Amino acid sequence: MNQSSEQSQALTAMIFSNIGHSFSHMFTVLYATAVLYLPQVFHLPYGELLALSSLGLVLFGVAALPAGWLGDVWSQIGMMVIFFLGIGAGAIFVGMAEGPEGLFIGLTLIGLFASIYHPVGIAWIVAWASKQGLSLGINGLFGNLGSALAPIFVGLMIDFVTWRAAFIVPGVLSLVVGLALLGLWRAGRIGDIARDRAPTADPDTSAFWRVFMILTITMACNGFVYAGLTNTMPKVLETGLSASLDMSYTQIGIYVGLVSGLASFSSILGGWMADRYSARSIYIVFWLLQVPLLFIIVSLSGASLLLALLMVMCFLLSFAAAENMLVAYYTPFRWRAVAYGAKFVLALGVGGLTVHLAGSLFDRDGDFALLFMLFGSAAILATAAAFLLPRSRPRIAAGVGPAVTPGAG
Repeated sequence: MNQSSEQSQALTAMIFSNIGHSFSHMFTVLYATAVLYLPQVFHLPYGELLALSSLGLVLFGVAALPAGWLGDVWSQIGMMVIFFLGIGAGAIFVGMAEGPEGLFIGLTLIGLFASIYHPVGIAWIVAWASKQGLSLGINGLFGNLGSALAPIFVGLMIDFVTWRAAFIVPGVLSLVVGLALLGLWRAGRIGDIARDRAPTADPDTSAFWRVFMILTITMACNGFVYAGLTNTMPKVLETGLSASLDMSYTQIGIYVGLVSGLASFSSILGGWMADRYSARSIYIVFWLLQVPLLFIIVSLSGASLLLALLMVMCFLLSFAAAENMLVAYYTPFRWRAVAYGAKFVLALGVGGLTVHLAGSLFDRDGDFALLFMLFGSAAILATAAAFLLPRSRPRIAAGVGPAVTPGAG
């Protein structure tokens, strides 16, 4: 493969992987804002409606493992095509739902197909990246911008169009992107890569199980806190700001989007740090900084609530690139997507259970006080586990360029 073709394929992979990351975050949190409005449509309490998304969010994590395996043994690009088409179809199904059963089926489909992205899309971008830390940071930015745009878009649709458009419009867009990727693949404009484009040292498989067991703890804590925050933030802000502001759904969406959008830029900082410092140091610092904030958030209101949420989200997003580089460094190339799949089973699968817990606690207590105490406890556990990570930082070594397999034919 000549250099021009290599650069073209790398750019194509980066574009579609970044779009996919944005969509995976956006589609899985559309419902978190929409559900504020749906009690008046379906005449059910908030917590019960929120819980309809639980199975989909569990599958978002659990199905990542078989998705990663299929990406390794079949095709990462083929799996990405299925990802775009599947979440698009699921979102349209939600938008056409006439009852809670339809919402449940559509949300479950979104979670199932969204599970493809993290093990496959991240393995794809790591393989093609010339600077893995920075590329993962940029990729993280796109994912978190998806989380930021979702509540704003949903609020606008509810206030000015219909809640159904909040799902049907992005669903159609995802179908278009999926068909475009399929066309490029079949035309041979993009192919699967057989080894990393950037020369790297051979994986240190001797430390794999140690690192993986530690990541089992930290990723479970991460999924618990992150999914809980992203799915309850609209309700937290609605209750925490309602005393001083009479807010529309668009305004709630803007505040949620503002927090998520500003926090997303911490992914770039995290990627820059991941190329320079040990994952152990990054983990310890950013987990530890979250602890006091998580314990006091529910007692705050107004600007202080917004600031505390922003800081926690920034800290949560800052270590993602380092974490993904750890998996890449300690895992053989041929099993990398499977390793990412196992990682996200923990992070995202636990997150789905968090949403079910959050809905139940809110309907019972009328607030999230106990939930955020559990978040703080999880941050303490993750900090303690991070101290057990290897002190050294993965090193780049001389190697060879990428090998690419043909398109779909």
